[in-house]
Amino acid sequence: MASQALVWKIHFFVGTLSLAARIRDKGAEPTVDEINLLDTIFANEKLNGLFTPDTYHVIDYDQEWDEGRQNALFPEYEHVTARFFNADTNTTTGVYKFGDVESGAMMSLHYKTMPYSNNKYHFTEPFLIYDMYAEVTHNGKPQLSINN
Repeated sequence: MASQALVWKIHFFVGTLSLAARIRDKGAEPTVDEINLLDTIFANEKLNGLFTPDTYHVIDYDQEWDEGRQNALFPEYEHVTARFFNADTNTTTGVYKFGDVESGAMMSLHYKTMPYSNNKYHFTEPFLIYDMYAEVTHNGKPQLSINN
């Protein structure tokens, strides 16, 4: 009977590691690469006139996990195998609110992300932005809406 004690210890150890990895992955807040996001904003010709890297200010930020597997862009999560292993699609929805001190412009930048792994350069960003649009107001009046 004592010869099987090692099997139960290994079973308990592997189960604990699996549970800890799942809690770590789903317990952490999703993040997006802010530098890449800002580079995209400041490279846009329409936004470059209202927002500059020296005078912008982040007012609010929110990014949340999407619930369920109902995303129409990812039908592979409806497959039987994917439903067994995944409770959701690991996609997120987020918003940044920016203000510019000099121009007085305000922007709400809405985006959606998906998990991404780039093994070509052995470097990975956790999320790839696949949908982004901005709503800009200037002096309290809607200025423009940009889809990317």
